[in-house]
Amino acid sequence: MATEAEKILRDFGSKIEELIDRAKDSSGDMREDLDEAIEALKKQRDKFEEKMKDVKTKNEPKVQEAKVHLRTAMEEMNKAFQKMFRKGPDAEVVDDTDGS
Repeated sequence: MATEAEKILRDFGSKIEELIDRAKDSSGDMREDLDEAIEALKKQRDKFEEKMKDVKTKNEPKVQEAKVHLRTAMEEMNKAFQKMFRKGPDAEVVDDTDGS
């Protein structure tokens, strides 16, 4: 999710830069309208960025906890596969986590 949000922020920043370039080439009322639109977009971008930081901060502990659970589940599945492929269904599970 974070990478998708970062991509959205980059794209949003690029669009703002395009508008800034257009505003430089404009004059009068058009430039004033573009400047107002640019400021509004910058505020929206900043709000979005702040929300994404908030979501990331709040969810980081949950992500770390999920990683631990996933790692444990993968280790258990690995042991089960080793048991099945080594000796068949009646084989003992060998603890390979001690590195031997």
